[in-house]
Amino acid sequence: MNLTKEEYDSLELVYVSRTAEFRRKGDNLLKKYYYLDYDVKSKFDYLLCFPYIEGSGELIDEFFIDNHYQGIVVKEFKDAVPFSKGNEFSIREKSKACIAIDKQLTTLHSYNMCFNDIHIDNLLIDKSGGHLIDFDEIDYFGGSSYSPKYRLGNSDGNTFSGSVKVDLYKALLCYLGLFYNLDIERVLKYSSVLDISRVPLLFGETTFVNLINNATSAMFSFDLENIPNIEEFLPFVLDEDKYNFDLEKIKENVKVLR
Repeated sequence: MNLTKEEYDSLELVYVSRTAEFRRKGDNLLKKYYYLDYDVKSKFDYLLCFPYIEGSGELIDEFFIDNHYQGIVVKEFKDAVPFSKGNEFSIREKSKACIAIDKQLTTLHSYNMCFNDIHIDNLLIDKSGGHLIDFDEIDYFGGSSYSPKYRLGNSDGNTFSGSVKVDLYKALLCYLGLFYNLDIERVLKYSSVLDISRVPLLFGETTFVNLINNATSAMFSFDLENIPNIEEFLPFVLDEDKYNFDLEKIKENVKVLR
């Protein structure tokens, strides 16, 4: 997409961040970067070679102003909110959103790319489902770059660089945070690192404790199959008695962790 400067300036300014600004054009947003990173652009160009990841905030085009590259075009999800503000949605709506994002993430992985920046503000929910947004930190399998925001680590000082396994595990934690109305990052974060040694304490004595413990153990192995799929947790959240029991346990555990 190529615009003149006048055409671009006439578009509604929606949001300004530290690194970019967003303007609305129809049902899409144009994200103009203040600092151009050609390494990121090369990964965007690679991703554009594959089918669009339906329901996600993946780029659908690049845009230029007077023939100079400026940024990307993404779909706008006007009624969506981050997982951190999704408390008012029903359990079934939350389930639908988590399943949708899980599929979007799996599709990205099938393109041989990691997301590398899973956190609650990059996972959106609305009545139509869930949306994975902000693909700026994507990287190829085996790549070394990953977002420094909310890195994953443990009390022994180990940290885990971006990978499929980290994507899946961090997404799983965000899903559980959405289900149980929990600011998962605030509870687990220590000095900008999500401390996974606190996960067994947070979800201890819940009905799904074995599942989450298996997922945490898998972070120290090479077997991705040990990280449970979100659908394996649905019997626990869709059962009202189990859900209420687990919710109270988690509330008690949060008090202890504080």
